[in-house]
Amino acid sequence: MVRLSFGDAALTHFLYLERPEGMERMDAEGFVPAAPPSDPVTAGEIMPRRQEFATVGHLYRGILDGLTGLAARLGERALFPGPRRAQATPELFGWPQLIAVTGLDSACAAIEEIIEQGEGARGDWQPAHYGRFLGIWEEYRRLREEDPRFEPAHPVIPAFTRQPFDITEPQPLLTDPATRGVAELFNLGYEVLLQVLTRFFTHTDETDEQLGTLVEAAFGLMGGVMRPLGAALTRMPAGPGHPGRTAGPVFEMYYQMGNFVPWRAAAWALLSERVAVLSGRCADGAGHADAADAVARAAQAAAAISAQLAAQVPAELRPA
Repeated sequence: MVRLSFGDAALTHFLYLERPEGMERMDAEGFVPAAPPSDPVTAGEIMPRRQEFATVGHLYRGILDGLTGLAARLGERALFPGPRRAQATPELFGWPQLIAVTGLDSACAAIEEIIEQGEGARGDWQPAHYGRFLGIWEEYRRLREEDPRFEPAHPVIPAFTRQPFDITEPQPLLTDPATRGVAELFNLGYEVLLQVLTRFFTHTDETDEQLGTLVEAAFGLMGGVMRPLGAALTRMPAGPGHPGRTAGPVFEMYYQMGNFVPWRAAAWALLSERVAVLSGRCADGAGHADAADAVARAAQAAAAISAQLAAQVPAELRPA
């Protein structure tokens, strides 16, 4: 996935992705495909492969058609075999618009909601993502025409702390030591967030209280850890090799992430340990980091989350 700084290219690309089906727009420079699209998958193929979709709505309508066809062929119960309790619910997430998928009707409703939020309902795209991006893009263009020096964002460069394992082309790297340290804390927070969300969506015998704790932990990591660290990075220098440029949220993974063990006690012990490590590393870095306030706030938030998770770990599995 390509990370872009806020500006004309990023807005143009988002408009291209979110455009309603049937609307023609040019993608941003660098995103226009150089090769012809892949041939459509035929009914006789047994293995999946890359498919081309013109828009986000096209993709989700394809998923909707696929679910409808599978339900007709297999039956709804066979297509949706999971327990109802495995679903994310409006009550757990405090999100009334969230749709728990338990069958074909709710699956179709959820997909239609995604399409409507992205490109609008029946052509009414003004309040949808497309309309919002269009308004931002038009205002950005107007302000740039009035003052060509206008820059609404920090001069962020999409750099990494190390060469990504899954990208062959050399990538820009953060070389300022303080910036690199804060970026690594952000990455650790991102890793823990993914682990918490993975546990929620693959939970086994958790109680409702424990599921609520996982949701609270996820929101706490986003708002209490990643937000202050990410905002601080946009004001920190990328390093001598990138004069005048700042860093930004890295969202970097150092390995191909997999699932935890299925056993609840062991999984929660590991989650608690990882958040405790995050809190400790943030506390250690708060005294000498250039973004001391942001790192200290992240340490405090992580400590509270670690305590919440540790309270659900059996005593014999807690660190001595």
